[in-house]
Amino acid sequence: MMKSCNKHSIFCAFSVERLVFGIFLLVGMGLLSNAHAQTVSNQLEFGVSIGRVIRHNTSFKPKINGPSFIYQLSWVRHKRDSLAWRKAANFPKVGLTLIVADCAPNDVFGYGIGVSPFIDFTLRQQPRSRVDLRLGTGLACFTKAYDPVTNPDNNVIGSHLNTIFHLGIHHQWMVNSRLSLGQGVDIIHFSNARSTSPNLGINTLAAKLSVRYTIADKSSRDTLTLPNRSRYANEDFRPHSLSLRYGLGLTDRFVGGPVRPIHSSILQYMYSTGPLHSIGCGVKHSWDMGELEALNFLNQGEASIKPGLARNASVFVADAWRFGAMGLELAVGAYLYDRSMTNDRLWFKIGIQGFLGGRKRVMQGIAGCHMKSHYAVAEYVELQSGIQFNYGKTRR
Repeated sequence: MMKSCNKHSIFCAFSVERLVFGIFLLVGMGLLSNAHAQTVSNQLEFGVSIGRVIRHNTSFKPKINGPSFIYQLSWVRHKRDSLAWRKAANFPKVGLTLIVADCAPNDVFGYGIGVSPFIDFTLRQQPRSRVDLRLGTGLACFTKAYDPVTNPDNNVIGSHLNTIFHLGIHHQWMVNSRLSLGQGVDIIHFSNARSTSPNLGINTLAAKLSVRYTIADKSSRDTLTLPNRSRYANEDFRPHSLSLRYGLGLTDRFVGGPVRPIHSSILQYMYSTGPLHSIGCGVKHSWDMGELEALNFLNQGEASIKPGLARNASVFVADAWRFGAMGLELAVGAYLYDRSMTNDRLWFKIGIQGFLGGRKRVMQGIAGCHMKSHYAVAEYVELQSGIQFNYGKTRR
């Protein structure tokens, strides 16, 4: 029976990681390709981030014995066209980066290598300098993971395959028309989103230095005069939306334990402040089958635990950004009641969303992949799907 549970756990964890990888791959393809967009420039960037791993939890075992180095080789593409969201976002850059991580202590974490699509938003621009905000997510593989015999101190990452989330503010100084030098600050997070325990995650705060070279360039005059028939060009939108979603998460509650589902129902209202940005609130109710199983295990010899004791309900506020058919969403929630084993009051969620149908339509399909965490420690990855109803007078 134990072997069967372990096999099921490994299969579920592997399936979750493959599914997350597929979602990140699709997002990357969506960001990096657009048949209607005209490329203004292609750039190659090499950067080095030097910093330290943050001990963000009292249970963090590894001793930080030195600096961490994260090397990034990136391809950056800049486009200009008549897409409404690109105009509203001041024509952001998109790209793909190869990341090599050497996080101290190296004898515990080993080396990590990963790939991540990203998007750069221009915060401030002058003739010879620019400040960008970079946001990216992807997957990385670490050479060392937790092992109760060979690597017991690594209670930070429980699997070789991990997700990446990186956020940075970078300043670019243009030396000439093709070469620029950069400096900035990065926050880089690695974890397996609790598809396998333990999973405290590696958080690194680092200073970044980079050099960027433009390998292809087109005249913006040419790109702006070409016709664009994209269905998202100059798209109108309805300001109010109400969505009903179902969420499915998979996680284990004990190291080496089986992976079990978490079922959630979500009701969410959003108000669009413009073509890109929305704010809103919602309620969420969840049933954690893994915690129900764990409670029954801890309660051996007594009456079985009722399903109602492994559920929780919460309210949350959300902040979302939409770029064509894709979007990003951040949410912070507070539990109304929590009869499970969480013992936390607040949770944080970040996710990628996809929409089926234009924003003028009364009804849209919605699907997404979200990571829920408590105080910088991931709890689980949640896959959401549902229906969104849009209403109100259309705007542009």
